Amino acid sequence: MRFVSPLVRFGKYRAAALAGVVLLVAAAAGLMFLRGSAAAPQYRTAAATLGTIRQTLSLTGNLTPVAQSNLNFQVAGTVTAIDVSVGQSVTAGQVLATVDATAAQTTLTQAQANLIAALAKQTADQSSTASSTAAQQLATATTSLANDQTAYADTVAVNHQMISTDEHAIAADQANVAADNQAVGQAQQAYNNDGCTSSSSSATCQTDQQNVSAAQQQQAKDQQSLAAAQAALPTDNVRAQQSNDQAAARVAADRTTLSNAQSASGSANSGASQSASAAQDSATVTQAQQAVTAAQTAVSNATLTAPNSGQIAQINTAVGNTVSGPGTSPSSSASSTAAQFIVISPGSFQVTSTVSDSVVSEVAIGQRATVTAAGSTNGLAANVTSVGEIATVTSGVATFPVTVQITGTHPALRDGMSATVTVVINEVVGVLTVPTGAVHTNGTASTVQVLKNGAPSTVVVTVGAADASRTQITSGLSAGDTVVIATVTSTVPSAASGNATPRRSGAGGLTGGGGGLAVPGG
Repeated sequence: MRFVSPLVRFGKYRAAALAGVVLLVAAAAGLMFLRGSAAAPQYRTAAATLGTIRQTLSLTGNLTPVAQSNLNFQVAGTVTAIDVSVGQSVTAGQVLATVDATAAQTTLTQAQANLIAALAKQTADQSSTASSTAAQQLATATTSLANDQTAYADTVAVNHQMISTDEHAIAADQANVAADNQAVGQAQQAYNNDGCTSSSSSATCQTDQQNVSAAQQQQAKDQQSLAAAQAALPTDNVRAQQSNDQAAARVAADRTTLSNAQSASGSANSGASQSASAAQDSATVTQAQQAVTAAQTAVSNATLTAPNSGQIAQINTAVGNTVSGPGTSPSSSASSTAAQFIVISPGSFQVTSTVSDSVVSEVAIGQRATVTAAGSTNGLAANVTSVGEIATVTSGVATFPVTVQITGTHPALRDGMSATVTVVINEVVGVLTVPTGAVHTNGTASTVQVLKNGAPSTVVVTVGAADASRTQITSGLSAGDTVVIATVTSTVPSAASGNATPRRSGAGGLTGGGGGLAVPGG
C-alpha cells in the first residue's frame, strides 16, 4: 500500500470544498439571473366610468333660404305697376305688382249681367202660372229696359264730360307750364343782364334774384299740377270704361228678361214643360255663377301680393312687359329661374344633403345637428326637418335627401354658401363606459380584460352605443372596474450586458385616454 502524507490528503479535501463553494455560488447567481429575466408586464389601464356616448353623422351641402316663394301672375295682361324693389322687406298680403285688369273687369261685368238675367228668368218661370202674371212681368221688363237705357246714356255722357274735363285741365296746365318756362327765362335774362352773381348785394340784383326764385316756384307748382292731371286721365279712362260696361250689361240683362217675359206671355206652359224649364233655369244659373266666380278670380289675380313676410330677392319683369298667365302658383317648389318675383325669409337658412341607404334609417326628423358655414369656425345649432322617402339611384347607388334647418336667423349667411353638417343620430347620457380600445369583439361576442390583484382577467360584456373614444357597457362590468387597454412593455435580459431591453408586446392601441400604467406587484 502506498503511503500518503496527511498534508497532501488535507490539500485534496480543501480543493474539493472550494470547488463545491464555487458551484453553489454559480447556482445562486444563475437562479438570481433567471428570476431577474421574468420582470412583471406593464399595462395601460382605465376605469369604467359613467359618461355620455354621442354618435354623429357628417354631411355636406349648400345653404338655401328656408322660405322662398317663387311668384308669377295668374292672369294674362300687361304689367302696369311694380310697387317693390330688390332688397325691400315686405309683409304678407302687400301688393308687389299689377297687370292691366280692363279685360278681366269687362268679363266680370258681363258674367254678372248674365247671372242677373238667369236668376230673373228662373224667378219668372217659377212664378208665371197665369197669363196675367206674364203680362205683369212683360210690363215690368219693358219699364226696366227703358230706365236702364236712360241710365246708360246718362252714364256715357257723364263719363265723357269727366274725360273732357281732364283733357282741358291737362291743356291748361301745359299752357301754364309753357308760360312759366318763358317767365323763368325772362327773369334769368334780366338777372344776367344786370351782371348779378351769387355774391351781388345791390338792390337791383336782389330784386332780380327774387324774380327768378318766384318764377321757378310757380314753374314747379304748375309742373306738379300738370303731372297730377296727366296721371288722373288714364285712371278716369279706366273708371269710365268700367261704368259704361256695367250700364251696358244692365241693359243687356233687361233685354234678356224682356225677351223671356214676351215668350212667357205668348203661351201658357203645361206642368211638364214648366218642370223642364225649371231644370234648365237651374242649370243656367249654376253655369252663370261659376262664370262670375272665375271672372272675380281673374280680377283678383291681376294684383300680385306677397304670400308671407320676407325680402324681395329677385324681380324678373318690368312695367310694360306682357305676361301670358296663368303662371306658376305661389309656391316654394316653383322654378326660381321662371319666377317673376322671388320672396325669401332673410337670415333663415337650411342645408339639404344626401345619405346612403345604409344609414338613412338612423336619421330622423327632430335630431339635433350643428352647421358650420364655409369660412366660419362657429357651429350653428340646427335640427333635421325632413328625411326623403324616395331614393335617387346613380350607378346603382341609392341616396336619400336630408334637410337640416338652422335655428334662428343669421343675416351674415348667404344663399349658396357651402357648409358641413354634423347630425347627432344617437346619444346616451349617464351610462357605464370604457375606452373603445379596451373592447375586443369577435363576431357577436365582446370581451374586456379586467385587472384584479395585478393580473388581467377576461370578462364577457354586452356593449351598447359607441363613438370614436368610448363604448357603452350594458352588462358585465361595474363602475370603478379597472380595464386593460393595452399591454405596454415587458423586459427580456440581454446575454451580453445583463440589462433589460424593452420590447413592444400585446394587442390594442393606446386610445381611450385616462388610463394608468399598472405594474403587478409594484
